[in-house]
Amino acid sequence: MLPNVAFLRWPEEAAVVAYLRTQGRLRLLLVAPDADPPASSGWDEDWIRLPARDDDIRARAEALHGRAALSDARPEDKGDGRLFFQRRWVSLSPTDEAMARLLSERFGEVIDADTLAVCAGGSLTPTAVRVHLTRLRKRIAPSGLVVRTVRSRGYVLDHDGTASLPPRVGPVPG
Repeated sequence: MLPNVAFLRWPEEAAVVAYLRTQGRLRLLLVAPDADPPASSGWDEDWIRLPARDDDIRARAEALHGRAALSDARPEDKGDGRLFFQRRWVSLSPTDEAMARLLSERFGEVIDADTLAVCAGGSLTPTAVRVHLTRLRKRIAPSGLVVRTVRSRGYVLDHDGTASLPPRVGPVPG
């Protein structure tokens, strides 16, 4: 089906699943009709209960492959005042760059305001953090990135959905 997705029977091939988890390989688990599904292990694994139609299995594999493409589409801070994403870059001030570096390193994860203040030199007040984030949001908007607020938790750097994703690895055979 998809060259980078391993199709494994669960629970019969549990040992192989455990090994491939350590390797970071994409896994679609074909769960036996009477078996409990596996505990979720992250974006790089999915499961479907058998019996299942071939087109349903193919759709799950494509979705898994698509999530992998999104996870590979991460911003990169090269330490020279520029943030790169999807072959585009934006120029940042030193404080904004420090915040963007942390947000990029933990792409898709929530980071609290205190942690952002510390990474930017530690002397920023909560108001100053919000001001810098407002500025950062405006600067990175053309790159296809957004900083989202997670109420009462912090902030997360995310893909805005308009940038092009990496190409898929060939068509899915029909």
